[in-house]
Amino acid sequence: MAAVQPQPSMRSVERAFDVIEVLEQSDKPMRLSDVARRAGLSPATTLRLLGVLQRRGFVVAEQQAYHLGPATLAAAHSFLVTDSLSRAATPVLQELAATTGLTATLHIRSGLERIVIARVDGADPLRYQLPIGQRLPLHLGAGKVLAAAMPEEELEALMSAVRDLSTAGGKPVSEADLRAELALIRERGYHVSADERVVGSSGVSAPVPRPDGQVMATVGISGPAERHPESEMLSIVPELLRAAAALGRARDL
Repeated sequence: MAAVQPQPSMRSVERAFDVIEVLEQSDKPMRLSDVARRAGLSPATTLRLLGVLQRRGFVVAEQQAYHLGPATLAAAHSFLVTDSLSRAATPVLQELAATTGLTATLHIRSGLERIVIARVDGADPLRYQLPIGQRLPLHLGAGKVLAAAMPEEELEALMSAVRDLSTAGGKPVSEADLRAELALIRERGYHVSADERVVGSSGVSAPVPRPDGQVMATVGISGPAERHPESEMLSIVPELLRAAAALGRARDL
């Protein structure tokens, strides 16, 4: 029996989201031909979809190039004020940052990536900021906590999608190495990292549990590696685990 094909209206919706995702992943405006190529669509179809998205404020056209529009920012704001985990995050992260002096962040998984949904800087912040809404990898840093909780089929998809598992510090990582580290994270319940996603940064992260034990997010703290060695990060683990548990309880309040 032939597979059921999506209705034309549904295909249009999916293609529109494909276009939005392409623009979201670019750090500069994109020309029509580039959007079409990356979305796997014809230029004519892409132009039509961009026109619809532009009329609704989700896309802006400037000098024959396109980027996301202000409506996407309004959608992000709506998520932050209506999502129970986001609402619960601020006081917990503020206390964690005040106690440790480090930057406290909260990430959720989105497909084969993670997204920063909350951040509070400590007294010794990072040299760079993690913007709210930024997509980050699952195979580096705090993302490993989320990867460790993935079902095997989804973990296989992640392994296939990532071409280079090496850290930002240049340490080569094989698939076997990564799988072994994910198993250790599941066993210990936290992950300590240094120079993984950003050279000069160290951190520790832990899963935020649902009532059923499933992982819904990862909470972490991070700071300059030269002033915060692994031994210090390990000493912070009990405080981090308490914050993770508090977030898990607060989400449903």
